Amino acid sequence: MVDFCITQLMTGHGCFRAYQYRFKLDNTAEFPGCQTVEETAEHVFFTCTRFAVGRSELERECGERITLENVVSYMLLSDQHWNAVKRFNTVVLKRLREEERARRCN
Repeated sequence: MVDFCITQLMTGHGCFRAYQYRFKLDNTAEFPGCQTVEETAEHVFFTCTRFAVGRSELERECGERITLENVVSYMLLSDQHWNAVKRFNTVVLKRLREEERARRCN
């Protein structure tokens, strides 16, 4: 089932800095740890170093590298595949929300 977290991944809307910056809710679209790369859904899910361990676990479970081009077809293969992507995505978004809250409190 498509949920709030999957919707954020698929649309790029939510707690991603690039999205927040568009609406002047953040002071930059970039994540400082990735050197001038915008923090988009695509970057966070597929390449951001913050989530390399979780991404590696997902790809080990999947048996292949997950890319922008294959993520949807992979998710549609089975409930197990869907749930694996959903678990990783939920962890990612939880951390992004925590980071966003911390920025707003400072």
